[in-house]
Amino acid sequence: MSKARGTKRTCVSSMPVLHAASLLADARTRQITDMTAGVLGDANRLASIAAQRSGTCVAQAQGWQFEQLEVVKFNLDALKKGSRLRAATTDSLGMTNHETADVVIREGRRKLKAFQLKSCIRPGATAHALADPKYGKVGLVGPAEQTAEVERLYRARIQTGTLKAGAYDSACKRLRSGVGASNVASGGTRYDEAVEACKPARARAMGAAFGREAMLSEAHQAGLEGGAIGAGLAGGASAVAGLIRLARGEAEPGEIVTQVAIDAAKGYTLSYASAALSKSATHAVRAGFTSVGGSGLGTAVSARFVKSNAHVALAAGIVQCGKSLVSYLKGDIDEEALLSEVSHTAMTGAAAFYYGALGQALVPIPVLGALVGSTVGYFVGNMLHQSGLIGLGETARVKVARERKERIEAMCLTAIPLMRAHRMELESLIEEHSAGRRRRLMSAFDALESASVDWDGDDFLASLAKVNKEFGASLPFASLDEFDSMMNDDSKVFVL
Repeated sequence: MSKARGTKRTCVSSMPVLHAASLLADARTRQITDMTAGVLGDANRLASIAAQRSGTCVAQAQGWQFEQLEVVKFNLDALKKGSRLRAATTDSLGMTNHETADVVIREGRRKLKAFQLKSCIRPGATAHALADPKYGKVGLVGPAEQTAEVERLYRARIQTGTLKAGAYDSACKRLRSGVGASNVASGGTRYDEAVEACKPARARAMGAAFGREAMLSEAHQAGLEGGAIGAGLAGGASAVAGLIRLARGEAEPGEIVTQVAIDAAKGYTLSYASAALSKSATHAVRAGFTSVGGSGLGTAVSARFVKSNAHVALAAGIVQCGKSLVSYLKGDIDEEALLSEVSHTAMTGAAAFYYGALGQALVPIPVLGALVGSTVGYFVGNMLHQSGLIGLGETARVKVARERKERIEAMCLTAIPLMRAHRMELESLIEEHSAGRRRRLMSAFDALESASVDWDGDDFLASLAKVNKEFGASLPFASLDEFDSMMNDDSKVFVL
């Protein structure tokens, strides 16, 4: 039972840290989420192009896939490097059959670079196609494995003194192995890779692979951000608690430093997992609704899902429940404690989600409203769970209170008949004692009255002695002679 209670304290303290760290990390990496969504869209476009060009000659169809593969690879590299650059084919931008460029790279709305891409089966054909003078102001890209040979051909033709030497020289200077700008590059695409992408099944597999890589990259970056925030929050809370213990003389400085390091490490690990998982939940919702109602529905639902911070509450709850399950499997807590912790996580997570959405609506400042609302929701959920009003089962506190109440009720049910019997016996004894004393007093008073009427001093004193005896006292004399002797004795002090 002690283990369960100890784990419970950890659960209560780590859940707010998880939620706050995930919420802040999500806000700080919102741009990365948008970039990931873009990469996923580019990756899905591979399958769309393969389906649309399924009746086209492979030699031509692979050209479109070559362009799209370069775009996906460039945007994936930009995502990994946290760059705001984004590439797109002119076809996807509505500029079909653009005369000079196949791919443009932009930063926001500003166009930085443009590239013409040609993918032919032979390097000679690729070199000839790229050397067209109308492409004189854009970068040139061919299949990655042909780049070195195309460059050699250009140099060889320049040396021969051909009339197109100027065009070849210009093309050689603008030739690249893949689209790129600043420190972001696609890395190049092979001819056979573009051909493979013309097969619908292979295009879907390639798109799925790019999508997984993009989501893993985003999750890792969000996890790093959340882990850093979680470590700071957990370490700060532990440091404050440690300083209070140090001031009270309950701990040594070395012990506090060690505990702060441990708590910060735990906060980093759990917050990393929670922040990373929250990003995955966003794309899972997008993919689910896209498959049902198309990309428009998926994007709309995903946007509302992210805005409500439901993915953060869901991820934090899953991570916390996973932590409780691991503790149960390790034998640190029993089944009852596991159920209590899962119930606590479910209650606080749901309350944090609803109050977070309400807080964001009431306080339109990004993140702040959700953070305040989630904090209030957590404590409301915690109170509901601790009170036992709502939950998956009795909490440890409620169970102890119920068992104590049952023990007290059993003791009372046993004691009440005994108390009634003892009371009746006591009342009987009191009544019997009072009746006897009343009789003795009445008899003594009657005797006093008779003695006073008869002027019998000895009987009067004897009756008076009986009255004193009933009140726990006694006369200092038993007859009139003793009374006279006492009154005449100067050595005795008489107090009236």
